[in-house]
Formats: sequence, structure tokens, C-alpha cells
Amino acid sequence: MTSSHLQWLITRKTSSFVVRKRNVKQPFTTEPLHLTNRHCFKYNTLVHRNVIGVEPAKDKNGFVVVMKSKKKVFKPKASMVRMQIKSGPRHTLAKLRNIVKSGYRKDCRQAVLKKASAIIRSEKVRVPKKGKPTKKAE
Repeated sequence: MTSSHLQWLITRKTSSFVVRKRNVKQPFTTEPLHLTNRHCFKYNTLVHRNVIGVEPAKDKNGFVVVMKSKKKVFKPKASMVRMQIKSGPRHTLAKLRNIVKSGYRKDCRQAVLKKASAIIRSEKVRVPKKGKPTKKAE
């Protein structure tokens, strides 16, 4: 197994997930499980062995935490472990924080929590405010 730095040096210019735009210095990426969508070594999901990602649940209730298993490194589809967390916003973020603290990429903890809270916020149903009633003209 080669080091992640060597893999990054080989794939950073030629990755098919990179999206470059005019007048933008930092290119973007469309990798699955990517936390910030910025093309950089820290958040790259292809070269690191420990990867954690957050994606919205299909039933729009909570979110799904996806982690790359260390056991099945050479089988990409089987190496992904998915678990849905859906027990209220504060409780789910606390669970996610404990998962990240227990050994999955402590340097990415802030980005994981930020993405999970954005997903929770997007699922929240907003009730439109009622406008003031208009007075009838006599």
C-alpha cells in the first residue's frame, strides 16, 4: 500500500472529480463523501484510509453516516459502512461527535459536524409567517 501523500501527488491534477471554473483559484471536487467540496488533500476521500462522510437520509429523517472500513480496503463497495442517525437534532450531533472522537479523523470533526447540522437545518419544516390583515376600504 502506498502512502496517501504519493497517491495525492499522482491524482491531484488528473482526477475526474475535479471541477475547474474561470476566475476561481481553488478548484472544486465532486467526490462522494467529500465534506467541503474543495479540491485539497485534507478532505480527499480517494487517498485516505480513514474516511467519514455525512449524507441526507432517503426518508428525509436525520442523516446517514458513511465510514470507510479498514478491513476491506481493496473492495471499495464492501468497505463502506452506513448507519442512519435520526433521534433529534441535538442528540444526533452528540452521537456524531462521539463517533468522530473515537478514532475517525479528528482533524475533520468540525467539517463533519457542520455538514450534518446543515442537513438537519435543511430538513426542518418552516411555517410561513402570517401577514397582517388588510383593512377594508369604506
